[in-house]
Amino acid sequence: MAGLGALSVLLSSTLAAVGTAQAAEAEAAEAAGGSVTAADFPPNPIEKPGWRLDRNDEFNGSLDSSLWITNYLESRTPEWRSRARYTFRNDALVLRIDDDQPTYYSDNPMKVSSIQTGQRTHLHKDDRFDHSIPTDMKYTPKYGYFEIRARSNARSGFHTAFWMIGRQDTWEQRGELDIMEHAGIHGRSNFNYNLFPWSDPNLSRDTSSVGVGFDMTTEMHIYAVEWTPTQLKLFVDNVHVRTINQSLDYPAVFLLGAYENAGWTGSVDPSDPRPKEFVVDYFRAYTSDDGGGGDDPLVSGATYKIRNVATGQYLDSEADGALTLGAPHSYDDQDWIATQDSTGAWVLDNARSGRGNLDTQPDGEVIWNSGFVADDSRWSLEEASGGFRLNNQLGGRDYLYASNGRPVWNTGSTSGSTVWAFERQ
Repeated sequence: MAGLGALSVLLSSTLAAVGTAQAAEAEAAEAAGGSVTAADFPPNPIEKPGWRLDRNDEFNGSLDSSLWITNYLESRTPEWRSRARYTFRNDALVLRIDDDQPTYYSDNPMKVSSIQTGQRTHLHKDDRFDHSIPTDMKYTPKYGYFEIRARSNARSGFHTAFWMIGRQDTWEQRGELDIMEHAGIHGRSNFNYNLFPWSDPNLSRDTSSVGVGFDMTTEMHIYAVEWTPTQLKLFVDNVHVRTINQSLDYPAVFLLGAYENAGWTGSVDPSDPRPKEFVVDYFRAYTSDDGGGGDDPLVSGATYKIRNVATGQYLDSEADGALTLGAPHSYDDQDWIATQDSTGAWVLDNARSGRGNLDTQPDGEVIWNSGFVADDSRWSLEEASGGFRLNNQLGGRDYLYASNGRPVWNTGSTSGSTVWAFERQ
């Protein structure tokens, strides 16, 4: 991720200027009788200098089902207890805690309405278990710039959070960053910015209280983190306010949640009426605009060119199921859509209309198929220097590798020709 330091400087100065201009526009709109409240911080432009928009949801009346899961850490509790309560108002997501909402556990008063970008059994700590669930990693980036525009709440025994947790491909990948965690006990103008290592031996706990000087419960404001290989930088309304000089070194799941009776947020006043709400105008995720690629983690649903690191040639589809390796070109027969399925494996679908998934056949042959998904067209990804090794899921068939201008599969060798770089399109 070369150039992240310079990008940070550019981002801070540019967005601070944008913020000043937007604040003036908001005041002008208020004076003219417009719909923007003067105290609200206006939405950012969707284009961000130095960054490329990777994923977003503007919450304009629906949730993007390719991005969000609406069950909170489901393997801990029965599915029906984990479901989020939410609606939409004024083109914003409203996460709700309702009177008739079931508690998250049968023996605990906590209620939760949360959406998240990934799910697996035992995700995030291991204090409860109810049932196993499929792995479903819809969006789990590694590094970038991530922001929401939101209005929180400061009700009794209640908190809201914009946070991220390691996707836990290994037990050590469990670091947690609370980008904005606001509880009623904090008052209306303070929130917590926290890093918790859990079982990550490379992280240490780092927590701080952030005072913002505005009412988080009545005003819409922007909360963001810039995540680099070495730092976690917090931004409020485009102003850099905190830095943690540590970083998660693995992909992460993002969560937006409203929580009542979590245990550390004080008691619930029985006279304090529900619903209790967390209002989120948008979620936006950006990647560095320096080219990326290499061994960055794949994003499910994204399109890539796949380059063999040893030969420099690209995986190319031809007619009648044939595959070759060749020089790069701009046509879509070299484009592959990477999708992670419910088993945790990856399926690579050629973007050319009528051409299906990367598939293994007997005698070392690799083809594109008619679009079906079975073990011979499922691949696990193993990080390697410069990219990934693709291991076929059918027993006895192992790594994709380059041989005499063609892709083939082997039975376990890990030479340099088995490493593939995924270049995001």
